[in-house]
Amino acid sequence: MKRWIAAAALTVAAATQAQVLDEALDAPARAHVVNEFARRLTAQHVDPARAKAAADDIRQRLARGEYDQQTTARALAIRLTRDVAAIAPDRHTYLEYVPYDLADERQRPQPPVQSADNFGLHKFETLGAHIGYLQISRFAPLTRPAADAAARFMDQAADCAALIIDLRDAGGDGQAMGALLSSYLLEDRRSYFFKDKQIHLHDQLDRSGRVVEEFWTSADVAGRRYGGMKPLYLLVNDRTSGAAEAFAYDLQQYVKRAVVVGSPTAGDARVSVKQRVSRQLQTSVAMTRASNVITRANWEGTGVQPDHMTAPEQALNAALALAQAAIGR
Repeated sequence: MKRWIAAAALTVAAATQAQVLDEALDAPARAHVVNEFARRLTAQHVDPARAKAAADDIRQRLARGEYDQQTTARALAIRLTRDVAAIAPDRHTYLEYVPYDLADERQRPQPPVQSADNFGLHKFETLGAHIGYLQISRFAPLTRPAADAAARFMDQAADCAALIIDLRDAGGDGQAMGALLSSYLLEDRRSYFFKDKQIHLHDQLDRSGRVVEEFWTSADVAGRRYGGMKPLYLLVNDRTSGAAEAFAYDLQQYVKRAVVVGSPTAGDARVSVKQRVSRQLQTSVAMTRASNVITRANWEGTGVQPDHMTAPEQALNAALALAQAAIGR
């Protein structure tokens, strides 16, 4: 947990700037940041009970003068993130320091070009006798160019007898991309006679349990499908996070479509919203949680649990052996 707390609190995107800003915070400014973070936790967080406990705790710490030594944005971000995480551990809930002025659009780093890495669709190759290997580095937002890239990527796997998809170190927020890729790998197996063209995978729910977003496979996709019956293996590790976890969990739970190989994933099943609170600070609060349609649960905190547990560096060899056995090679 220490690694992601530090990463959340310190953004290094502008480390090459000649001078990195660090906003000075006097007592009223610190009080404003703490109270506003506490208010947003109480009003917005997907887990109301824990969020209220964390909000009450940081308000009490403020009253006791525990934040008097945190006189800069960077220092306060580190301390508040640590205190909140001690009560409500959540990869998406923290106070974030940025080394530029949030109010000045000219200082904001330019977003990466999504197509620069083929939308996270890293490579395809064949391993041995008709076993496909797809490596995905991230799940990008679903746009028309991204969907076209996915079609080209998945089309290469259509003729394979077995397929291994490598999600080790993969992340991203593109749950819709995960649903699209699932469309090439699933078919309705709930009834022999009546088959739906679309399969409901999971939802994002708010703090009241209301569905705010649904994720379904697509009835029509470009290119050829791998199909819903041939052997499928997913490689994961503790850095598999976000939309990559959703993809793995959904395929694992849907009639055991995929065999997950590796070590438990990061445990990141929530979606957050960031809001500016000062010149160089913004709050990140988890506002929704995933709910798989079959289990009505998710992988938050625990991670997706592999069906075949092995060291991540051995996962590919383990999956390859399973695939070879499955296709009789």
